[in-house]
Amino acid sequence: MHCGDLILGDPAFERWQAGTLAPAAQLGPRAVGAGYARLAEQAVASGVPGSSAAGEFPKFPALRELSGSDTPHLLVKFSGAAGSAPVQRWSDLLVCEHLALEASATMPGVAAARSRIVRHAGRTFLELERFDRHGGFGRSALVSLGTLDAALPGEGSSDWTGLGSRLHAGGLLEPDVLPRVLRLWWFGRLIANTDMHTGNLSFVPRDGLLGLAPAYDQLPMLYAPLPGGEVPPRSFEPPMPLPAQRAEWLQGCEAALAFWRRAQADERISQTFRHECGVNAERLLRVAERV
Repeated sequence: MHCGDLILGDPAFERWQAGTLAPAAQLGPRAVGAGYARLAEQAVASGVPGSSAAGEFPKFPALRELSGSDTPHLLVKFSGAAGSAPVQRWSDLLVCEHLALEASATMPGVAAARSRIVRHAGRTFLELERFDRHGGFGRSALVSLGTLDAALPGEGSSDWTGLGSRLHAGGLLEPDVLPRVLRLWWFGRLIANTDMHTGNLSFVPRDGLLGLAPAYDQLPMLYAPLPGGEVPPRSFEPPMPLPAQRAEWLQGCEAALAFWRRAQADERISQTFRHECGVNAERLLRVAERV
């Protein structure tokens, strides 16, 4: 017997059904830190069912009482609890992701996932409100650029601008979406985000066209530790635009400069990385003066 695409008696369906019929309790404000620490330990030990999201950070799903939110569903990324240099860098990058999302939402027409930083038991947690959910059980339509590329152009490219331009030329995007994609792409490049693959940009189907989903996974991944745990020195050189790209570059630059300056001043970030952020702010400012 089938229920949509799920087969009754299948273990995956049974886990989904159990979670739907008896959902986890929402965390209240006073229980968030301890609750996240417990879920992080479970995720490290055996994995927590419910999240298929990939990425560099370990993560778990959670439910939290949130005033003014469309859904209690969250995705929570977290750092390690040890005091090593790699763990500290991942902690710095989680705070940077929070700041970058806030900065990206200052660009015209760009929204971003709402986020907050929670620190508890030696870990840094980044909680992200899910914009692919509504209410307690609703799923909101969302399609990634990677899925669209596989179904339509089939280029296998990771270039947001080229794929976005082709979708626009094909009449698939809402009229004002392509400039927003370009702003967000330049913003990412100007905050040293070296992990801007096609799974990190998504669209919302509306009336036969595609609107731009809120930004997510924007952070300076150039500075991520190596897989073996080393934290090598990195030097960021802000890219310059072609003449036709100048308007979107300047809008992305303004938001990126605000990001670097906020990161430089944020005491939740290590002093070493705050210094690096200050250096990058000055470099970007010098480049902007020549554009």
